[in-house]
Formats: sequence, C-alpha cells, structure tokens
Amino acid sequence: LAHVPSTNPFRFPNSCGPCKPSAMGGRDFYMDGGDHRNRRHNKNAMRNSQRGVQRQQPHERHQPHERQQPHIAQLSTRDGGMNSARGRPHLEREAALRSEVSAQHGTLTVNDSIAGEHEFLEESSRYLASGDLANAAKIMLRLSRTDHAGKKLIKNPKFRETLALLHKELHTENRQIWPRELADLAFALGKLQLHDNNVNELLKRIAEIARYQVDLFTPRDLAGIVWGFASLCHRNDSLMSVVAAEVVNKISGFDQRQLSNTAWAFAKCGLWNEQLVKSITGECMTKIETFSAQSLSHIAWAMAHWGAPRRDDLMDAIAVELQKKISEFMPAPLAMIAWSFASLQLKNIPLMNAISSEAASKVRQFRMQDLAHLAWAFANVRIRDQALFNILADEIQRNIAGTQPAELANIAWAFSKNNFSHEPLMLAIASEAIPQIHDLKPAELAMLTWAFAIAGQPHKQLMMEIGSQVASRIEKCSTPQLSHITWAFGALSIRHGDFLQSLAKHVHANVGKFRAQSLAGFVWTFAMVRFCDEPLLRRVIPEIARDTADLRPVVLARCAWAYRVLGLLSSELMAALVLEALNKIDAFSTQVLVKLVDSVSICPGTKHAVLETALEKRMADVANFLKETWKTAELPAGVSVHDYSTKLLSFGLGDGGIIGTPLLLAQLGIELPSKSFVQRCRPKAWMACKEEATKSHLENDRKKATVAEVCVTAMDRNLHDWVVRCVSTGSRAAADRGDASRKPEGSQEEFSQGFLAVALPGRSGREDAVFLALADVCTRIFELGVDPGSPTACAGVHGSVQVLSTAVPDVSSVSVLRQFTARFPGVTLEFAEMAGAISD
Repeated sequence: LAHVPSTNPFRFPNSCGPCKPSAMGGRDFYMDGGDHRNRRHNKNAMRNSQRGVQRQQPHERHQPHERQQPHIAQLSTRDGGMNSARGRPHLEREAALRSEVSAQHGTLTVNDSIAGEHEFLEESSRYLASGDLANAAKIMLRLSRTDHAGKKLIKNPKFRETLALLHKELHTENRQIWPRELADLAFALGKLQLHDNNVNELLKRIAEIARYQVDLFTPRDLAGIVWGFASLCHRNDSLMSVVAAEVVNKISGFDQRQLSNTAWAFAKCGLWNEQLVKSITGECMTKIETFSAQSLSHIAWAMAHWGAPRRDDLMDAIAVELQKKISEFMPAPLAMIAWSFASLQLKNIPLMNAISSEAASKVRQFRMQDLAHLAWAFANVRIRDQALFNILADEIQRNIAGTQPAELANIAWAFSKNNFSHEPLMLAIASEAIPQIHDLKPAELAMLTWAFAIAGQPHKQLMMEIGSQVASRIEKCSTPQLSHITWAFGALSIRHGDFLQSLAKHVHANVGKFRAQSLAGFVWTFAMVRFCDEPLLRRVIPEIARDTADLRPVVLARCAWAYRVLGLLSSELMAALVLEALNKIDAFSTQVLVKLVDSVSICPGTKHAVLETALEKRMADVANFLKETWKTAELPAGVSVHDYSTKLLSFGLGDGGIIGTPLLLAQLGIELPSKSFVQRCRPKAWMACKEEATKSHLENDRKKATVAEVCVTAMDRNLHDWVVRCVSTGSRAAADRGDASRKPEGSQEEFSQGFLAVALPGRSGREDAVFLALADVCTRIFELGVDPGSPTACAGVHGSVQVLSTAVPDVSSVSVLRQFTARFPGVTLEFAEMAGAISD
C-alpha cells in the first residue's frame, strides 16, 4: 500500500511549502521598552546578538517545523527618562536642534581621494580623535561600499582601534550626537556585516541614544537605522517601538527605497503592527510606480514574512510593476519576488511566466541560492514549467560543487514536488549531500528523504547515511520530521537496522507525544520493510484505536494492511478502523477501499461485510463500463483508444484485490474453474517457470504465472492444450520505474493480438502474464483455421478455457478477459487467482 501522501510532507500553514518563522525567533511579545515583563526576552535577544547570529536568508525558512507566530510590535509612546540628563531635549529647543542638524550635515569635509582600507581607517580615526563623529560616520559609510567588508576587516587591528574610538565618542558625557550620525553609523555597520561583541555594544549604545531623539530623525535616518540593526540581526525592542511610531507619523516623506528598507527591517526582526503595516503598504501603493527592482523585491519579501492578513492589492501592483520593469531585474530580486508570491500562495500566472522567461535568459548569472528559491517558488504554487526546470537542472548540475545543504534539500524538494523525476540531477544532489551529511539539519534530512522517495529513486548510500544520522540524532527530530523520514524509508522499502531500532526505542519511550497519524505511519513503514517489534506494535494499538477519527482514509487502510502483513491481528484495532472507514466511506478512493477490505476481511468480529457491500457497488461501475464497451471484439464507433484508456484510468483502480476481483469477475459473468483444474495446472506452471528461470539465469527470481487449459472445437477440429506464461517480478519493477521502451498509455500499438491493454500506473500492460496467456490461446485457436477478422468464424468456436493466475490481475487484464468472451461468445471462460508465487 505504498501510497504517496496527499499532502506534502513538508506542508506548512496555508501552503505546501515551508513556513516563515520570525527572523530572530523567540516568543510573542509587545514592544514596550519600559515594560519590565519583557526584560528576560530582551536579554535573550541581546545574548543571541552577542553570539554573532548569522544573517538569516530566505532559504533557511524552507524547513519543515511548526509555525511560529510573528512578533507583535505594539506602537508605544515615548515615556520614562525623557526629562533626564540623557533624555530628549525640551520642546522649546526642538526647532533650534533641527537647524543645528542641517547646519552640521552641511559642513562635511570628507576627503574623496582615499580608497584603500588602511586609508579609510586612518581618516576615520583622525576624525574621531578630533571629535568629528559626523565625518567619521561618512568614512564608515564609504568603507561599507568597498570590497573590504566582512570577517577580514574585524580582525584588522586598526579597525578594532576605530571601534574603540567610536565606543569612547558615543559614551562621552555632554556630547551632542546628531540623528544623522547615529543612522549613518548603524547603516554602515549593517553594510559591513560585522558580527562582533564590540559591534553589538556600539549598536546597543546607538539605540540608547537614538530612542530619545527619534522625533528628530528624517525618513532617511529612520530607514537607515532600522536597516542597520536588522542587517546584523540585532533587535532592540525599545528602539524599534519608538521608530515604528515615528515611521507612521512621517510616512508621507518616505521614498521608495526608504519604504522598502523599513518594511524589510521590521519583517527581518519579526515585528508586526497593524498601523505600521497599513501605513507602509498604503504609501507603497501610492508610490509603487517609482519603485526600483530592488525595492520591489524587498517589499514583496516583507509582505511574505508578515503573512496574514495578506495585502493582495499591493502584491498585484508589485506583479504589474515587475512585468513592466522585468529587464531591470537581477537574478536575486527576481528569485526573491517569485519566492515571496509562492510563500503567500499567490499563483499569479502572468507574473510567473514573465519571471520564467527572464530567468531562462539570465540563468548563468544566478547563484545557487537564487536557483533554489526559484525552483521552490514554482513548485510551491504547482506551476509545472518543464522548460524552465530543464534549464535549472542543467545549470544546477554544472555548478553544484559546494552547494549548501539547505539549497540541496530545497532543490530536491522542488523537483520532486513538481513531479520532475530528473535522475541525473538527483544523483548529483546525492553525491554532493553525502560528504556534508553531518551538517544537514533534521529538517533538511527530512526534505531530502521525502524528495528521493517521491522521485522513486532509492539512492542506497544516501539513505543509509541519512538513516545513521537520524538514528544518532533522533531526539533532535520533531514528530513531523520523523514521520516524513520514516515514510520515505517505507516508500522506498529500505531497511536500515540502526534507524529502525532507534525509532522503535524512541517511540516506545515517548508514545504519548505522538498522534495516531504518526503512529500509524511508523507501523506502515515497519510492515513495508518487514521489521516487527511486537511489544511496540501492541503498545500503540490502543493509542491508534482511540483516535481513528484523526486518520485519513489512506492511513486507515495502511494501518490495517500493516498489522495484517506483520501477523498481529487485533480485533480491537480492526473494529475501530472499520467503524471509522464506514463514517468516511465516500472519501475513500476505490483502490484504498480495496486494500482496506482485503486487510480486515481475515479478522473476525469486524463489520467488514458492510465494507464489502460498498466495494461491490464500486466494482459494479467498472463492470458496467467494460460490458458496455466490449459488446463485441471492437471498440464502439466514436470511441478512440485514448478515450477508452482515459476512462479506465479514471476509476483509479489498479486491481480489485483478493475480495474485489471475484466480485468484478462475477458481474462480468466469469465464473471460477473446477478444483481438479487447479490441482492439475500447478505442477505444469511450476515446471514451466523453473525452465524459464534456468534459461534466463534467474533461478532465485520469483515468478508470477498464468496457466490456461484450452479445450475447444473449431472448423471441425479439436484443440486440447496447455498454455503457461511466466513473468518475473522484475518486469513489474521495470514498469514501476517507467521504462522508456514502453509505449505511452493507451497508444494504438497496445492493441495487439486482437486485445487492447492499457498501461496502468505501476502495471505491466502487454507484459502481464494474463494478457500474454490469452494472446497465446487466441493464436492457437486461429491456427485451427479461424479467421481473426471474421466475427462469424470466431462465434463458431465452442468449448472452454480455464485460467489460473498466481497474481491478482489488474483492471486492464480483467478487461482483456471481457474482450476474450466478446470475441468468442461460444467459449466458456473461467478464471481464478491465487495470490503467491508458484513455488509457494
């Protein structure tokens, strides 16, 4: 019952893609710098900043974990400490201060000739030594725009000296520090991307000073200071609170860059407030036509991280502007807008088509992170752009060396989610992931295993490595992650002893923490790989039976199937599963109902007869279609092979199972053969399969066989013969893999030997033993002189054909049985299936 889950393993709120946690993590809070209730949280946020929290990129949000609610930023009034020595100036001085600010910034005298890192630092130190913080800030801004930013700069002794001078200047008593200086310093430090305790201390001091004079900040200053703090993942609650209020007050003065940077900063810090968001989005709508490509991507990213309530009007406006300015977009903003729309579950086809076309022309410029974002976005909104994904696959394979684990996981997830089984790409991902396996987080391990299972590619080495990693880190895996990983091993039928033992031990110790859905999934995987931990299996029975209402139809069937396969029949569990199935009977697909009925029918004390009645009605629909279609040996006028194949596929039925197949055959008028026939044919089938296995050097291969005894009269000639056809279980595997040599479903070439076989998913079509045996029977009848093209000659054939199959026939093979009776109405056809190999 290897059924692919109807929901993405990695499905998150409102989407089948990853959820969007706040950038800084932590619990919900209200921004109020004077509220003592927030001190512990603020202290934790500061501790994270002092550790040098790395900037979180969107691909890090593609992890399967529980949704974290966005932090609520409550606009607070500026109170407490306002009239202290370090508080804001008195109201009567505000006008004078604004004039002084303008005058101060009009006297900057930065030397434009300096270019080298050492010269920048020398010049900055000279200004700081003379108390000129404004020009020193300008030097820092210029340095941030060079190639000197990063870890190397923080190790430069001269730069550390500069930081010390900045620290001293900011702590000088009675020193008037202007808003522009504070904003420029914060912005420059953010651009330099310096994660260091000294930098964190500077930011803390900047926030302490800025919060009491934020009303003097211009829109440029407000946007600059919050952008700098957010870029370094340094969230200062009290500063952001008063800045949020000031942004609302001065929103009309913000230009497109300042709007997008401000929105990005608050979203990056996980801060949200209805009034703030309403002000920003409203102003964006007014000025949207002025937005650059970079600003459009920033505001879209912020909207995605803020999430509900969505502003679809703003997102629609962004989509329109992107299509107008598509040629201006570089790869990163292009991928980021696609990611943002997909995160919000906005399926804007014209927008995505424009992005696809532009991305295809610029694919060589994309970084691996951008490629991962783009692939994830298209997969998350179910846009199957085959041409784009082929281009992405080629580019990813060309540059996959050094790809980060999160990007590998997202790329694999995207291709599998969109049902693009690109084997070379998946092999390349596996080869790149194996050396980094110790660096993969549990979420990334879950995404990889799920992706390979959906793609049907059991990369043994990768799965063994993942199994070992999960076994050693199982306590760090969340319940959904364990469920998805376990499902993948079951779907691929890969048995990993250490993983299974570790999982069983973990579940046994924490059974109360798992929902019935997860427990049933674990049991199903155990059955798929024939791993039987009887104490655990019996321990979870009452847990599953109590909460069967939480189980989807496919899980009900899997659970029943698993306990039957493992030989642990529980009347308590089976009865609970049957009762719940009756409540949800209309939600069952026919194939899932078949598996459930087969599984519960052998357990006494259950009401499986009611389920069998429901199944019989489903089988009647199939039987009526076959009888109407095959009144003669030819398709009805106006019905094409494609139409017939499509209708047969629409039943969603592979086979009728042990219970459903006799019900279907009976409604077609095909009865069971005699017991003596069954006894006579088994030795013949066994010998024939043994001979074929010897010829093909497959002595250990299990064979599925169809045996037919033909006793007919035609053209005054008698025929009594045996027909035996054996099919290796390997041919079924080939069908499951989608052998390229097979004909398309319902193709004209499958109308062979007078019978039409439909290639059902995972089935053999014309390679099925039943089809081959009946084709042989027809050939021998025609050798008697019967004209294949003459309905009259075929109707003149009389006698009987008894058939035994050691495998349950699929619906296509049952349709061939019906076609045989339509072609030879004078021949009595009897059929029986006995599941199991001949050697059994």
